[in-house]
Amino acid sequence: MKNSLKKIYHYLFDYDDDRLSIYNQFHSEILSSLQYALLHRAYALISYQDGSSEIGQITKQVSAGRFVLRSADCKLLKVIDLDNIFRIDLD
Repeated sequence: MKNSLKKIYHYLFDYDDDRLSIYNQFHSEILSSLQYALLHRAYALISYQDGSSEIGQITKQVSAGRFVLRSADCKLLKVIDLDNIFRIDLD
């Protein structure tokens, strides 16, 4: 399963200099990207304020600033908060 996650990461986000950035996004950009990912079931690379990141699909909106993220291996559901997200990149 670890190899498939690496393949997904490299396919979606590696070697694309436009998607790699050290700059954060505004909350409105993050919110619109989350809603787009929810509507289109797109895979998203979510980078958090603490430097960690996750790949998954947004499956549900719990409240105005909270969403449910299903990990790329479909085994983990996590509630993410808009205030903790540094940037989001869609496939």
